[in-house]
Amino acid sequence: MPKLKSERHHWWPRCVSRRWSATDGKIGWIKPDGTEIRVPPDQLGLINNGHHVKLASDTADSTPWDFSFEKEFDAADNHFPPLITWLESLERRSPDCSEPTSRYLAQPATDEQLRAITESVVSLAARSPATREASVAFAEDLRGPLASSERNALIGLSMRNYQRTFADSIGSNAKFAVLFSPKKEFIYGDGFFHNLKAPTVAPRNPKLLVPITPSMSVIISKPRSFTAIPRLSTIVLRELEVDQCNHAIQVYSCKALFYRSERPLVNEFFRKGEHLEYARTDNPIDELIGGLPGVTPDFRVSNPEL
Repeated sequence: MPKLKSERHHWWPRCVSRRWSATDGKIGWIKPDGTEIRVPPDQLGLINNGHHVKLASDTADSTPWDFSFEKEFDAADNHFPPLITWLESLERRSPDCSEPTSRYLAQPATDEQLRAITESVVSLAARSPATREASVAFAEDLRGPLASSERNALIGLSMRNYQRTFADSIGSNAKFAVLFSPKKEFIYGDGFFHNLKAPTVAPRNPKLLVPITPSMSVIISKPRSFTAIPRLSTIVLRELEVDQCNHAIQVYSCKALFYRSERPLVNEFFRKGEHLEYARTDNPIDELIGGLPGVTPDFRVSNPEL
């Protein structure tokens, strides 16, 4: 069997990160200490051999059982360019209405289009550094720090079926929402709000809120009880709601915040340099997701304080 060749894998696909370039052709990368560098999008989100599984104790060696699962993300990356173009073209309603529920606008979508959303959005969770760290956390809690070769092998073995497990379990059978922000920019990071934690077991009620471009984010949610229609909706967020989405990015991120032209202020959670998460469901993002059209009111959470 030929030796597995070294490759540069992107956890932030280039076809997506390029949408975040500012007028100088670069993206702002903020670190937990508040320092910043500006980097071309193709150089961001890189992990050498991030989607390889190499079982030798020495990373320079190889075994007959080494393999790559990079092709698991081919469908997502192929979907992304036309998917973003389609989502950006969706009709939306003015944000002047007082209640979010009256600002949603139902959109037509085929099963194929909804599956393309799922395939692409779930791939961002599957590849993110937050997922990588979560997949090896239990082993490190038991055994302490691991050698890099063993650590990377455990991460790869945990992640290899992640995309199919979660994308197939959601498919087109969920609630989908496209969130637009015409004034204030969304930010991105090496972690974001979702509950797809265990790499081998799909949650009964998966939920994700993922920034796709600086002016557009996507929600996918499969609550315990919901009506079949509408499956896809759009909403234009107010600035406070965008702030709440960006707050979640800082909570869930560890080493990197990315922005196009509106530099965010680093908050106390991101300064910790850890992948944190909301401890309770009474948080602004669960409130936003619980308010999607067709979600049974009994399962919505109350409006929280940050």
